Amino acid sequence: MRPSLSLRPCPGVGVGFGSRCTPPPSRQARRSLSSLPRLFPQPPPDPRRRAASTSSAETDWLSWLRKGAALGMGGSGPSASHKALLFAGFGSYPHTPYSPTAASMRVWEEASDAILAPDMTIGYEARGMEEFAGSLRGGGCVRGWMRGWVEGRTLDELMKRPDVTAAFILTSTIAILASAQEQSGSPTLLPEGTTHLAGHGFLGTLTALVAAGRLDLGTGVRLARLYAILPPTPPNTRPSSNRFLTTVLSARHFHSLSSPSMFVPFEDPLAESSDSPQRRKRAMQLILDEIHGLQRGWELDGDEWAGAGIINSSKVLVVTGTTFAVHQIIDRLQQLNLANPVMDVHMPCPYHTRLMDHAVPRFHGILSRCDFRPAPVVDGLSPIILDPQTTHPMRGDPAEALLPSLNNQLRWHKTLYRLYSQPTPAIDEFLSVGRGAKGLGVMLRGELKKRPEGAPPIGIAEFGVKEVDIRGRPRVAAS
Repeated sequence: MRPSLSLRPCPGVGVGFGSRCTPPPSRQARRSLSSLPRLFPQPPPDPRRRAASTSSAETDWLSWLRKGAALGMGGSGPSASHKALLFAGFGSYPHTPYSPTAASMRVWEEASDAILAPDMTIGYEARGMEEFAGSLRGGGCVRGWMRGWVEGRTLDELMKRPDVTAAFILTSTIAILASAQEQSGSPTLLPEGTTHLAGHGFLGTLTALVAAGRLDLGTGVRLARLYAILPPTPPNTRPSSNRFLTTVLSARHFHSLSSPSMFVPFEDPLAESSDSPQRRKRAMQLILDEIHGLQRGWELDGDEWAGAGIINSSKVLVVTGTTFAVHQIIDRLQQLNLANPVMDVHMPCPYHTRLMDHAVPRFHGILSRCDFRPAPVVDGLSPIILDPQTTHPMRGDPAEALLPSLNNQLRWHKTLYRLYSQPTPAIDEFLSVGRGAKGLGVMLRGELKKRPEGAPPIGIAEFGVKEVDIRGRPRVAAS
């Protein structure tokens, strides 16, 4: 009689007909197999039957991708990223310090002492600072007193002492960087991967020079104050508190800093005709044309003058000049439905216009006596600082790059364009340092929408701005 075939199923295989069951591997064999590297991850099973959590390192594809990114698979790792830091300028609401660290307090103490101490090398006197030194009350000065300058004050109140506010803006930015350096252990104030620095106007660029190690903090603070107390009018001219006005204008065709770019066609009744084949003209250019037209009339009169001192973006500009002339510009642009006033900024001088020509010789002497150091080199590289006037990398003596901030137009929009379109190496992320620089990030976000489709992504983030966890506790010690 033929023996019957075994129909006993093999474990893990199913029912085997006419096949022999292979004995299961030993424990030692299983251990050696499990230790072999897995070249390719196995796709997860049916999600409806899946018992593992989404954070499981064994079965989750997202976890595998994160591991690959950490090892540098499929792209450059974190060390290959390139960052650009944006620094706030004069007139922005300053960053409010919080969560002090030992490093940030050292910065505040050094800056507070420096602004009260004369420095004859650059001709700095602490005249007008008696109330902060405590000499009028016969008491001692609290170390690091400048750190509490912003607390409880509006921007208008702060600009009643523009000299202290200017020094505060620079110091608060350096304090933020010092706190981050203390936490990360970086050899310099700049975060790892920083390749470019761009500051808004004179004060922002001065901050960049201090952050890059090209100027000491004490001299930077004194220069910031000297810039803010320059005489707004030529010698032998009677000063007036309401003589000058600085106003931010927004093109009426744009209702926010991040709205899409728009054009005004030449067929529009508000625009001029042209034989240009493009037959389009930027709304900002129409605004500037109207301002130039008014300037031709003021040149004949001689008493009034105003101009576009700062062009922040294709949508926002800052007009500075005599009060009457600024009001004329506002009225003209509103009549033509081109722009609206956004806010007045109480600046101590009509910066970035020819009305400050008288201050150039004196300030040139101050800057020429400053000890600007060569750019420090770390790991074979030194950060590139953008010249606020030429919008190109700063070359030569920084004093020559800072001086034109008095009477030359600030083209911040072109600086941003250089940074996101033509830098070497290419920038992956922009960091606006402190709450005072937040508006620079907002403007940049709007400008980035002009980039061609398919361009590499560029991140924009705030650096040193208070973040809290789910319990409301600060995550980052800022300044």
